[in-house]
Amino acid sequence: METTTLSIPNINCNHCVMTVKRESGFVDGVEFVSGDIEGKTATFQVASEQALAALKVTLAEAGYPVA
Repeated sequence: METTTLSIPNINCNHCVMTVKRESGFVDGVEFVSGDIEGKTATFQVASEQALAALKVTLAEAGYPVA
């Protein structure tokens, strides 16, 4: 697994971070690590490029597109 941090401009509060965490749980090969409200980022462990691509699609569908 590789650690990656994504910029997610729509993160504004703890509820946003919890939503990102919940939605990332639906993607095989992805584990949520942490969210940073001030930095508007989230860090994940991803198993592959395909898992990362699927995560980005899932987050966009949930209203949290990656910048």
